[in-house]
Amino acid sequence: MTKNCAVLFDFDGTVMDTEPAIIASYYHVFELHRRREDFTPEMQIEVLGPALDVEMKKFFPEIPVDICLQEYREYQNQNIRKLVRPMEHAMELFSWLRKEGYRTGLISTRFSESLRQISSLTGMDQLVDIMIGHDEVVKGKPDPEGILLAVRKLQCTSSIYVGDSATDIRAGKNAGSYTVAALTKPEKEEELRASEPDTCVYDLLELKKIITEYSKGER
Repeated sequence: MTKNCAVLFDFDGTVMDTEPAIIASYYHVFELHRRREDFTPEMQIEVLGPALDVEMKKFFPEIPVDICLQEYREYQNQNIRKLVRPMEHAMELFSWLRKEGYRTGLISTRFSESLRQISSLTGMDQLVDIMIGHDEVVKGKPDPEGILLAVRKLQCTSSIYVGDSATDIRAGKNAGSYTVAALTKPEKEEELRASEPDTCVYDLLELKKIITEYSKGER
């Protein structure tokens, strides 16, 4: 039985632990154009969510953004296998969603080629129905375009959106989704709760009950 509720997820930091890859790749670009120590702890938290091109323009305004993007991606592609892994219980959750008949998707600020590459390395691509990267929408999050596109393509009537940033929660609200904050990093919890998601989880397996209740109209 296929449910009419689309269960959609942010990618980085929500279902895939790509933080080591992101931080290492940014360090590489900083070492090329500035100094390694210029990439402060505050910046390292900031970059976990926004689109890559937006952050590169901010950090390196004097360097053509295409050059920074190429340097970042080349480094990450060379090191990706040893730097990424699914978040705890992510694969178990996706297997359950598939078994239960839910339609699923990934809506990310990561570019689609990278999104698909990393998903395929871990086998996650075999468990989700749709993936929408930053280059496949006109407006990125917090605009709801990506979420609404996924709901439309999946032919669903409602949606749940799970993310680990305030931007994700705003995007979900703008799309009319039931929003779930994944509290995967303690330093982001205060900001996430302040964005007023419909609910929060510390463990992805908590979503089983939430999704079941929502699809039955109990939330």
